[in-house]
Amino acid sequence: MRDHGIAHIVETILDAPENMTAVNEIKERAWQAGFKAGYNECLTHVNPLFKSGFTDERSGFHGIDIEAVYAAAVDAYNNLSISAIEDIEKCLEAEDYVDRLRLLFDRPGEEDEAAGDAKNDAGTSGTKVD
Repeated sequence: MRDHGIAHIVETILDAPENMTAVNEIKERAWQAGFKAGYNECLTHVNPLFKSGFTDERSGFHGIDIEAVYAAAVDAYNNLSISAIEDIEKCLEAEDYVDRLRLLFDRPGEEDEAAGDAKNDAGTSGTKVD
């Protein structure tokens, strides 16, 4: 657990469906905001050249405040509740938190070290001391 536990915890959080969905939402909204900004930037260059009044009416983002939609996606991500983090917090509240974290994050087939047999004299009893 000591050698690979943090990596397991990080992978679990990053691969959590809640996190992946929220990150994909942000990526999509950021792409849309960038597309709209690029489209509008293009119009500012084209209009003087052709001395006409091209608008964004034909754009799929005409009349949509995509920047607000993007900001809402970022806000939703910042307030995201990830069940893996809640599970970790529950484990940390328990007196035998190391054993509980092992149960959550040890992968089958990996060596289980006894709590006091950690490498480099970095042992732990596996229980909290107040």
